[in-house]
Parts: sequence; C-alpha cells; structure tokens
Amino acid sequence: MSPPQSQTQWYLAREGQQYGPLSDMELAKFVELGHLQPTDLLWREGFPDWRPAMVVFPQRKPAGPRPMPRGPVMPSAPAADNWHGRERSAQRFTAQSQPAPASLGGQDYDERPRGGGGLKKLFWIIVILGLLAAGAWYGYENRTYLMNLAASLPSPGIGGLATPDQRSLEAPPLKGFIGTADNIDAALQETALWRVLKRDFPDWYGERIKEAAALAAQNTDDTAIGQQMARALVMLRRQQVSNALSASIPRLKALATAFYENLVALRKHSDQACYEFIAQGEVGPTVFSFLQGTPHTAHLQTQLTAVFEAIADGRKSPRVYPGPRKTDYDTLAGELTKRGWSQADMALFSDEQALARASPEKVCQLVHDWFAAQLGLKDADMQLRLLVDSLKPVVAG
Repeated sequence: MSPPQSQTQWYLAREGQQYGPLSDMELAKFVELGHLQPTDLLWREGFPDWRPAMVVFPQRKPAGPRPMPRGPVMPSAPAADNWHGRERSAQRFTAQSQPAPASLGGQDYDERPRGGGGLKKLFWIIVILGLLAAGAWYGYENRTYLMNLAASLPSPGIGGLATPDQRSLEAPPLKGFIGTADNIDAALQETALWRVLKRDFPDWYGERIKEAAALAAQNTDDTAIGQQMARALVMLRRQQVSNALSASIPRLKALATAFYENLVALRKHSDQACYEFIAQGEVGPTVFSFLQGTPHTAHLQTQLTAVFEAIADGRKSPRVYPGPRKTDYDTLAGELTKRGWSQADMALFSDEQALARASPEKVCQLVHDWFAAQLGLKDADMQLRLLVDSLKPVVAG
C-alpha cells in the first residue's frame, strides 16, 4: 500500500548528504523520536534557503544535548588594520542592504533538493511500528531495524566535532625540532595540531619534517626552527581561507568560540598579548612563547587545530553561505550598544586606518565585544551570516 501524499515536502541535509522528500507526518515523527540533530538543515517550498533544524523546530530538543565544545581552532588573527577593511570596512553600519544568496546549506544544496529514499524508508517503518504496536514481536523486530537505520545516519560527537584529548592540546606544537626526521615526527605527533596536519596535509607535513630535520642537522636552534614552522603554518592557512569558510556550521562556530575564548584569556594576561594575538597570530613573539609549553598552550592549540580541521572539512564538502544583511548589522549594532559601544566606537571599528592607530587595549576590547555580541545572538541564521564574514580576517590574517 503506497503511503498518503502530503502537500508539504520536506528535505533534510546532514553531513553533506540530502534526504527526502518527507511529509509533515514523517518529519514530525522523526522529531518526536529525538533523531533531529542541532547541525541538521531543513528545506521546503517557501523557504528562501536552507534553515537550521533547531530554528524551524525551536520547541523540540534533540535526544542528547550536545554542547558546543571549546574545540579545535587556530590563532590566526589578522593585523588590526585589516579587521574590517578588506571588503566591508565602511559598510558595517550603512543603510546599504546586501541580499543573501538562496543557498545556506552549501554546494550540494544550491538547487531545489532532489528526492532520495534514505529517510523515507525510515519514516514509514516508524509509522508501521505505531500501527502495529500491539504486535510485540513485530514491533521489536522493526524497532531494532529502525534504530539501526537511524544510527546509520551521520552522528557527530559533542557539538558535531571530535574533541582532541587534553594531553595532545597541552603538548607544545612549536617545540621539539631536534634530531632526525623520525625523531621530529614522533615528537610532533604528540600534539593535536600536527596530527591533523599529517592526516589532512600529508605532503605539506612531509616537507616540513624534511625542512626541520635539515635545519636540526645544521645545529639550528630549536626555537628558530619553531619560528620557521610557525611562519609556514601562517602561509598554509592564508592559502586556504575559502576552504576554511566553507566548513560545516559546527566547525565555524567552534572556530569563533575558540578565538573568542583566547581573547578573554589573553586580555587577562595583558593587552599587549591580546593585541599580538589579533595582529600577528601564532608568529607574535608573546603568542609564540605561549605555544612553547605554558598554561595558554592548550587554548591556543585548540584554535590552531580547529582552523585546519575547518580547512580540511571545507575542502571535502564545501558549503556556500549567504552574506550578512543590512538588518543583521542593525541588530548587531543594537547588541553592541547594550555593551557600551558609542557611535564613535562603531565608526572606529569600521575604519581600518583609525583602528590601526588605536591602542592595544581599545582594539582588544572592540574585537572581544564584536565576537561576544555575535556568539550571543539567538537567531541562528543571523549569527551564521555574521560569523562567516567576521572569521575571514581570523583565518586570513
């Protein structure tokens, strides 16, 4: 017997794969059973673009709360004079609207979703189970199949990401370039950052090992080799900006979160350390020294790791996100005003030359507030549009 047709057809996207069409009843059952995940995207006729599932069904909660990790990210902040000058420096709070493209879910979702049977079968098993609840043996058999089928869908870890172990985050990533290539490789594989680089950029990693071993054979100081490796990291991420910004929503959110958490921690240490972090990233003298084995190493390596995790993810399954809208900046300006920003602060943050002349304390405060306000937004779509734009200088700097 063929299932009844619904006038509304839903499509679900998860981890670069697309499922559907699904009826209202099927989707409601799926949500009721707790299979909807925070990283899922939904689309139906009438939606201008893909929308986060948790926005479409805000009253529903996934079966297991998955808090966003403080997870992997890299300290590649741009120079202060680059912060908003490259593309939108004077447009942050102007009246010019910026219409968004119609694809939120990425390259796989830039057209009307295509039909697929993956979840369709799952939903009708659920319906059948409900109708045949009285048949315990039948229900049990199909329930097992249902759970197996649901489990076969991509299921991210906490926040959609696998979190590196604390020991690998605390291991200094810019130290230990001593001895042969094998010795250096073994030392670097104790760190979260270099594990990711060896896995996702094997050729690049191999060249760095050879380079470090050659320098070590010439009795080059370990710190000097570490500084050269830091410059190589900066060059690699600058070449991969578009890939990083094409990563999944959880990875972008983790990147922004880790960058913000480093701002908070470094401001407590000193305004100069925070300013170096923003202006020079991992090659800043203070930040470089922190990556050599200090209480700041884990947080800084978390960001370094997440930048390259995002790059690898964006290369594998690129997404295309809409740009910020005029109304997004209006809302953000309101949030910044609540945090004490004046019109002079708004103008300063939008003027790259003036920002370059500002004090380290002022720059750190403005960048800190800018990200804090965005991470605190309740509108997930708006937050995504703003964060993707704001992360450009973080990766490219």
